[in-house]
Amino acid sequence: MSAQTIVLTGASGGIGRALTEYFLENKLTNLVCQYKTHDEALFEVLREHGLDTQRHSFHADLTDENEVHQFGEFTRKNFGQPWAVINLAGASTNAMSWKLAKDEFIRIMQSNLLTTFLTSKEFIPGMREANGGRLINISSVVAFTGIAGASHYAAAKAAIIGLTKSMAQELSSKNITANALALGYFDYGLIKDVPETMLNEIKARVPLKRLGLANEIGGMIRFLISDDGAFTTGQVLHINGGLY
Repeated sequence: MSAQTIVLTGASGGIGRALTEYFLENKLTNLVCQYKTHDEALFEVLREHGLDTQRHSFHADLTDENEVHQFGEFTRKNFGQPWAVINLAGASTNAMSWKLAKDEFIRIMQSNLLTTFLTSKEFIPGMREANGGRLINISSVVAFTGIAGASHYAAAKAAIIGLTKSMAQELSSKNITANALALGYFDYGLIKDVPETMLNEIKARVPLKRLGLANEIGGMIRFLISDDGAFTTGQVLHINGGLY
């Protein structure tokens, strides 16, 4: 597995950076990290593991099909056809549905759903030619529970599940699997800015009474991209401490 190339989008976010570190600590060094926002902490993680930031990271707006193609060309030039693509890139904002501007609804749908579609579309032809590969699309527990104040985000994450299940059926004849991870609350990123009282309320709602850690996502991804994950496709794997 260590020689296989992995593409990770959204690597500049809290979870993305933590997953980058997890993969590198587990010797998955053929890693290409996409980022939209400059993140010196991500570059530092790469440097700490002896990797060239210019070779292992790429700036792109994944809602722009031309930039997605440039990202694909960069990856293939430096590492060849990737074995696995992890679509983590996304965004969210807060607003009640009746106050949500149309442009903001569209932006969040594009940031989550369109990025997943375009990135997958870019790498699928190479996977088909290679007769194998793994697509892992990141969804959320709110795709199942809903969430007040972020209906656009919940809708986007639910749509990712439909996209994933359809891709699994389309690609199975070429030994390509497609699965979604529905994540709960994890100890990274924006959660760090949540007031302590609200954070305690969130933890209280989780049956395991804590936030998740990167290795608990990374371990599932390692299974899915390994030979042991070859018979798992079209599934939604819930990693949320029992929240759903």
